[in-house]
Amino acid sequence: MIVPALIGSLPRPIGLAKKLEQYYIGRLDERKLEEAYREYTRRAFEKLRDAKIKVITDGLYRWDDIFNPFIRFIDGIEVNGLFKFYENNFFYRSPVVRGEIALKENPIPEWISIAQEIKEDVYPEATLKAVLPGPVTLAYHSINEYYKTLTDLAEAYAQVIGELIKELDVKIVELQEPSLAAEISEATKNIEDRVDKEVAKNIIEDLGRIKKLWVVTYFGTPQVLPEGVILNVDLIEGSVPEEYSGEIGLGIVDARTTKMERADRLRDKIRKYLAKFETIYVTPNTLLDFLPESVAWKKLRLLGRLGGE
Repeated sequence: MIVPALIGSLPRPIGLAKKLEQYYIGRLDERKLEEAYREYTRRAFEKLRDAKIKVITDGLYRWDDIFNPFIRFIDGIEVNGLFKFYENNFFYRSPVVRGEIALKENPIPEWISIAQEIKEDVYPEATLKAVLPGPVTLAYHSINEYYKTLTDLAEAYAQVIGELIKELDVKIVELQEPSLAAEISEATKNIEDRVDKEVAKNIIEDLGRIKKLWVVTYFGTPQVLPEGVILNVDLIEGSVPEEYSGEIGLGIVDARTTKMERADRLRDKIRKYLAKFETIYVTPNTLLDFLPESVAWKKLRLLGRLGGE
């Protein structure tokens, strides 16, 4: 069976971006901004329903990038410096680790609960995932001034994430883990230290015992294959490792080009995997923020047409 699914974020709508601008210059209060977040989330769920996307996220409209604002709610971290996210024209603010990290009180569980309420009203048959950065990717994109090794830092991040996911009102948590396929980041590219792959596998599997995980990799073939999770593989720049036999998501629609794929060719591409995997989740290959909003929705509607085979 083929199940269309969204991973990560949606491009922020222009109308919502204007509301944020008004908020930052003091022309919109917090209550009005919250109303805007809820209204645009509702519109997104309606469009995902119409596009027949069965597994969804809240679009991360409240997030600036895949690390922020989550890292602002962790003790021991300062947020500083803009770095390019791999080779994309897309920047993130880096976590600078200056002390032992620990989770602070944060609004993310409430945001997810709000999204669940809207989803139940608009699109109750869909499954909503919460989205968080994965511990390995967080380690590779941090400036580490405290922990002895990046492996130690990844383990510390895993503890923080483990605490948070217990509080989230969802059955599935999506971890954004491009570093399982493409390790080098702008923040750490001159550092020899690497996260031990066996440790990376173990900490993700441990998190998967707390709540079902959907582990999203992109920009290459995953080098770490955690068990007991849904592993999302980028088929544009990578491939499914031969030895992998767990649950699978296939990133078959290219989220880094406006060129549209043909549905028949995508079906041909999927067919060989149907013999090996009972259920295949079909997704964009990476974050949809890289596309204009209109094109992103066009690609999601294309994914929706692949479902049900």
